[in-house]
Amino acid sequence: MNEVIKLLVIDDDEVDRLQLKRSLTKSGLRCEITECDDLQKVSSAVLAFNFDCIFLDYLLPGENGLSLLRKIRNLGVNTPIVIITSQGSERIAVELMKAGASDYIVKDQINETSIGKIITTILRASIAEREKEKAVQALKISEARLAEAQRIAKIGSWEIDVSSSAVYWSDETYIIFEQSKEAFVPTLSNYDKFLDPAEIAICKSELARALQGNNINIDLTIYVPSGSKSINVQGYAVQNDNNTDLKVFGTIQDITERKRTELELLNARKLAENSLNVKELFLANMSHEIRTPMNAVIGFTQLLYETPLTNEQKGFVDAIRFSGDNLLVIINDILDLSKIQSGKMKFEKIEFDLIRLLKSVNTALTSKAESKGLRLNLDLDQDVPSFIIGDPVRLNQILTNLINNAVKFTERGYVALQVHVKEQYDESVSIAFNVKDTGIGIPPDKQGHIFESFVQGSNETSRKYGGTGLGLTIVKNLIELQGGTITLNSTSGVGSTFTVILSFEKANNDNIHVKEDVDLFSMESLQEIENANILVVEDNHVNQLLVKRVLDKTGCVVDIVSNGLESITSIKTGKYDLVLMDLQMPEMDGYAATKYIRTNLPAPLCDIPIIAMTAHALTSEIDRCIAIGMNDYISKPFKQEVLFSKIAKIINKGLHRIHFNRNKIAG
Repeated sequence: MNEVIKLLVIDDDEVDRLQLKRSLTKSGLRCEITECDDLQKVSSAVLAFNFDCIFLDYLLPGENGLSLLRKIRNLGVNTPIVIITSQGSERIAVELMKAGASDYIVKDQINETSIGKIITTILRASIAEREKEKAVQALKISEARLAEAQRIAKIGSWEIDVSSSAVYWSDETYIIFEQSKEAFVPTLSNYDKFLDPAEIAICKSELARALQGNNINIDLTIYVPSGSKSINVQGYAVQNDNNTDLKVFGTIQDITERKRTELELLNARKLAENSLNVKELFLANMSHEIRTPMNAVIGFTQLLYETPLTNEQKGFVDAIRFSGDNLLVIINDILDLSKIQSGKMKFEKIEFDLIRLLKSVNTALTSKAESKGLRLNLDLDQDVPSFIIGDPVRLNQILTNLINNAVKFTERGYVALQVHVKEQYDESVSIAFNVKDTGIGIPPDKQGHIFESFVQGSNETSRKYGGTGLGLTIVKNLIELQGGTITLNSTSGVGSTFTVILSFEKANNDNIHVKEDVDLFSMESLQEIENANILVVEDNHVNQLLVKRVLDKTGCVVDIVSNGLESITSIKTGKYDLVLMDLQMPEMDGYAATKYIRTNLPAPLCDIPIIAMTAHALTSEIDRCIAIGMNDYISKPFKQEVLFSKIAKIINKGLHRIHFNRNKIAG
C-alpha cells in the first residue's frame, strides 16, 4: 500500500505506544499516527479525523476498552478498531467482536510482521466494505430514481414465475391498481378480477405467446375502486440454458390520460371533418344557387348581343357581360380556395403540348390587353420543350390569373409572358415562367403580404380595380402544392415581375398521347350536331328557355322535361340521340335518373349519351357524375361554343344517332 495510513492509538501506557510505533515503522507501512492518552478526548478525536484504523487498549484507567468500544460504535463510527490486550482469552475476544471490534492483538505478540498483517487485512476488508456500501447506496439511489421515474410515467413492473405461478408487483403497479401491498396478493387469479372476461382471454393468449418467444404489447381496460383505467401491458419471457421457461418480465403503464387525449383528438378531428363537410356542402349549394341564375344572365346576355342593337345598347350588354364574368371569377376563386384548404385539390399528370398551351393563353387574353391599348407579348426560348407531363389545366389557371392581374393593373405599355428552361435533368425539366408588366407596381411594405388571402396592394387599388384578393393566394397554393415556387420583383410606378418555377416530367417523344382540351366552337361543330334529337332535363324555366334558344341556333330538335322521372318516360320513346341532364331537380334528380337509365332500361336505351349540366363546380360532384355513367359534364354558366363542342365530340365518337327501331321498343 503506497498511500499513507492514518492511525489512532488510544493507550495510556507510553511504553506500549512506543513499542507499537516501532513495530509499525519496521513493517514498512507508511503511517501517520495520532496518539490519545486522555479518555475524555477520545470521542472528539475519533469524530474529528477520518482514520483508517484505530488501535484501542483493552485496559484503561477508570474504563475498560470494551465499554469505550461500544461508545465509539454508538457514535456511528464504522472505522476498523483493533483491540490491544495483554490476555489471549477467547471469551474476551468473542465479547470484543460482538461489540464491534474488527480484530484484536496480544501485546507480547506485537511485531512488524503481525502488526503489518493485521493492518493489511483490516484495510482490505474495510475497502471491500466501503465498496459494498457504495454499491448498496448506488443501488438505493438507482431504485429511488427508477421508482420516481415509474411514478412520473405511471409505469409499474411485474414478474411471473412460470413454475410456481408466483406474481411480483412493483410499488407503482399497486398504485395503478389502487391496491395495498399489505392487503392484496397479486396472483394470476386475483389479477383477473380487474378485467372483463374477453380481456382475460386476451391476457392468457398473450402469456402463452410470450412463452413461445413472442413479446407482449396489449392495451387493456381495468376496473379499480375509482372507476375504469386504460393500461398498456408489455413483457417477454426469459429462458435458462435448457430452454425451460423460468420467468416472464414486463411493465404496466397507466395510459388513461393518453387514451382520453387520443379520444379528444379523434372527436376534434371528426368535428373538423364535419365542419369541412358542412362547409363544402354549403359552398356546393351556394355555388348551385348562384350559378343557376348566372347561367341565365350570361347566356341571355350572349343571345341578346347577337341581336340587332344600337351602340348604346351594346354598351349596356357589354357592362352586363363584364359584371357576370367578374362574378363568375369570384365564385371560382372561393371554390378553389375551399378545395385547397380542405386538401381536396387534385393534380393530373398527363402529357400535353406546352407550346400550344402557352399560345392559347396568349391568344385568349390578347383581346383583353388590346382593349386597354396594351401589347401582350409571348417570349419563348428555343430550348423550351413542346411536350411535358404535368397538369395543363392548373398551369393554364396559374398563367391566366397572373396575366389577367398584370393586364388589370397596367394602364399603358405592355404585359409579357417570358418562358425559359431553368434546369434540365435526364427525366425532368424545371421551367421558369415570368409574367412581366409596366403597371402600377406593388409598394415594398405590401410585397410580403401580397400572397395572403383578401390582400391587395392598397385600399385604393381595391376600390379602383375590384376583386376579392384571392387570386394570388390561389396561384401560390397551386404552385406550392406541385412543389414549385413563386417570387415577386416589383417597383411602385414601374411594374412587376412574377416568376413561377415548376418542374415537369419529360414526355417520351416517340409515344406522345396528348390529352386534348375540348375543341373550341367551329362551323363544323354546328354542322355535326344539326338535326340531332336532344332531350333537355331541366326544372328551371329560365334555363329551359335559354338552352332551347341556344340549341335552336344549331338546327337541333329539342324537347324539354322538368325532372328525372319525365326524362325516363321520354327516353323510352327511343327518339333521342343525347340527353342534357340537370342534377338537382324535384321528384327524381339527375343522379338517380342516370343510374336508373344505365341499370334498368334495355339496350340500346341504357347506352344513350348523357351530358350533365351542373351548377356544381366541385371536383367531387364532377367525379360522381362520371362514376354513375354520365359521358361528360358542362358547368353552369356555360359557353355556347363549349356546349356545341361537347355535343359534337360525342357525335364524333359514334355515341349518337342510335336510330332506334321504335317498333321493337316496348313502352
